Amino acid sequence: MARGDRLAVERRFVGTAVTYTHHGIDMGDGTVVHARPDDPERIFEGGKVDRTSLGEFALGAPVRVVTTPAACYPPDEIADRALTLVGRDGYCPVVENCEHFATWCATGERQSRQVDLLIERAGSAASRLAAVVAARAAVGAAERVAVRTALGTTVRLGLGTLLPATLVAEGAAMMAEWSAHQAGRTPAQSRRAGESAGLATSACVCAAATAAGGPAALVTGALAGASLWLAGSAVAGFAEKARTGDDGGFVDTKRRIS
Repeated sequence: MARGDRLAVERRFVGTAVTYTHHGIDMGDGTVVHARPDDPERIFEGGKVDRTSLGEFALGAPVRVVTTPAACYPPDEIADRALTLVGRDGYCPVVENCEHFATWCATGERQSRQVDLLIERAGSAASRLAAVVAARAAVGAAERVAVRTALGTTVRLGLGTLLPATLVAEGAAMMAEWSAHQAGRTPAQSRRAGESAGLATSACVCAAATAAGGPAALVTGALAGASLWLAGSAVAGFAEKARTGDDGGFVDTKRRIS
């Protein structure tokens, strides 16, 4: 680690087993500049940019160096940018957190992959739930016609499972993607981990719901669950591109934070 490096350490939300990554800028002298809440148990009640010892920043946990997104400034300038904001009041875990601060020091843009991840997964969940509503409406007629076939059994047993299957799969995807991110994986790698977990969970839940109809219904249910997830991924991807536009969804806000 050296002056101007972006540092990250794993922390836990107070009272939970859920981890998150806390970010700061290395000053090269055993101290770190980082944005933090005044009270860890009341993270929405304000905070400030502070300079503390590396030990106080790490709190006994391993510290790693962050390299993405790539820095736009040399190390000394990154450190100087951080120092200019020491003592500045203002902290919000959603729009003004430690990762926003550290990334701005290195790139000039306020970005937080952790916040982006949550927003993207929420958008994905909304898209999938909309697809479930449409699917249930579309197969309503089939439920009344195909009664004794594997497809009919799948329809009857699976319709009521689509919504919980979607929610469970989204939860699995969220946990897998969040865990991959906390482990230092790239955004693309984290996203793939989440999508793989969601796909497998959706297929398994739907297969379990239709297993009473026999082997054919079980296979059909698994395929339906996988198809539902893949369709939702396609819709969510399209919606994300429409939301972010050609600039990738990041806005230069140098003047706001400075």
